[in-house]
Amino acid sequence: MKYFFTLLLFLFCPQIYAQTISGYVYDEPENKPLEGAWVYLDGTTLSATTDARGFFTINAPQKYNAALVVSFIGFETMRVEDPFSYGKPFKVVLREESTRLDEVVVTKKKGPFSRKELLRAFREEFLGRSKAGSSCTIENENDITLWYDIDNNTLNAVAAKPIRITNTRLGYKVVFELAGFNVKYRIRSLSGSNTYSTHFSGTTFYTDIAERKNKEKAEKRRKEAYLGSPTHLVKTMVDGDWSKQKFGFYVGSFPDDPHEYFAVTDTLGLRKVRLLKAPPEDERPITVFTVKPGTSKGKYDGVSFNILYDKKEQSSITFSTGAFYVDPNGLFFPLNEITFGGYMATLKAGDLLPVDYIYTESP
Repeated sequence: MKYFFTLLLFLFCPQIYAQTISGYVYDEPENKPLEGAWVYLDGTTLSATTDARGFFTINAPQKYNAALVVSFIGFETMRVEDPFSYGKPFKVVLREESTRLDEVVVTKKKGPFSRKELLRAFREEFLGRSKAGSSCTIENENDITLWYDIDNNTLNAVAAKPIRITNTRLGYKVVFELAGFNVKYRIRSLSGSNTYSTHFSGTTFYTDIAERKNKEKAEKRRKEAYLGSPTHLVKTMVDGDWSKQKFGFYVGSFPDDPHEYFAVTDTLGLRKVRLLKAPPEDERPITVFTVKPGTSKGKYDGVSFNILYDKKEQSSITFSTGAFYVDPNGLFFPLNEITFGGYMATLKAGDLLPVDYIYTESP
């Protein structure tokens, strides 16, 4: 099974050392300040609201490769890419919402499944079936519109408002502004065993809700969510400590030395990971991936390796061009460079941690 998830967080740009973001939020029709607009760094726990002047300030402990998201009721949400690159307060102008959600989906065909069935499948594919995913509750399911396209066996979803999630296992409340969601099935079905690919994208904001008495338990579970995750793997590729991090690297079913396949260099404050070679054709994993229409097949397009974490969780990684960039938090881009399969493909929104989550090894 192929699995893609996109959190629209990343932009390749020179690193600036500023750690404070400030600006003003205005409305476009009257060019007046908007008080109470919500401003947050995508994927983090860092946010602010505007005052009577429309002014906001966010103090971050470090720079993140994250967009600044600005929202206000009745206005279109705006993203400011690379907000740390501004040396002084900047102005954000919001446009009034013009397109009604029901107008977008009213023409969709009525599918063969009930809303109850569609919601169940949505929860499983969006939140995941893991312990963390299963602990999640969506507080505003009525704001989600679902439909099944019988022409290509695809479950689609849009949301009139940001999806509010309570993740009791990891101790977070998550606001997820859904930009896109679809699950393609091999046949007309909603069964996970028939899932061909899953894709969802959007912006996220996290609020830590773990009570003081449960902090230790929440931190333990967050570490469990981090270990063996795509973020953990990407940081391991950058640091090169595969054995210490309990990752096994396999070409087909045979263990191999990952250092012979990847080169890591510093560039503009980021780390660039480059694939050095592809395994021989007869040693590659037996996996078939199709090239998207309008794209050309590059030298490393479709090259796959198998990954084993802690001798029990098996995954696969498949490359597109053979090169990507990683920031200090383990976030990589472009996001479509790596496709995850196996165990890592089962980790969905319910298993995600904030960008500013810092993993610390136990003593």
